[in-house]
Amino acid sequence: MNTSKLKSLIVMVTLTCMTLLAFFPVPTTNAYTGEGSLTQQSSWQSSDGGRNMYTDATLQRSGPLAGQLDVMTRTKNNVLLTGFTGGVFVLLRNADGAVIGVTDMQKYGVDGKWIGRYDRTDYWNWSFDPQVAAATASLQIIQQHSAKDFSDQLAYWQSVVCGNLDRLGLPKPPFGCPA
Repeated sequence: MNTSKLKSLIVMVTLTCMTLLAFFPVPTTNAYTGEGSLTQQSSWQSSDGGRNMYTDATLQRSGPLAGQLDVMTRTKNNVLLTGFTGGVFVLLRNADGAVIGVTDMQKYGVDGKWIGRYDRTDYWNWSFDPQVAAATASLQIIQQHSAKDFSDQLAYWQSVVCGNLDRLGLPKPPFGCPA
């Protein structure tokens, strides 16, 4: 086998391995408790290191704000030309490790580093029953690549088409665009 074929084979195998490893990220976590609150920090990184999420979450377990979960999620992309959408949700676990509460998945998209907005920080919150918050012994933050589903993509393209029709002063079809 000549050198150029060997180099091509090595590149192909490397790219294949990197693609497969992207589906098996290793999360890191660090938890501590404060007075009347429970805090969790977590980070996620794609296998190639180019896509990252960092989340800090604090649950108020007692007091007037009992049940309030305050979360800050930073989504960052170091890949030059392609963006990605990351998803994050938080699990509340009791002392036995059973899940007693969960948030909906929050999705945040970023562009490629050379294209547009590649680094963003979002603040979000969630409310739980104060009794659930009081029974919570730990938080678990789940972060992952979370591609837009088909309905998200359709809604995006619908808004693009309808917006362009408005800007160009063209008639809208009798279906699909809001009046």
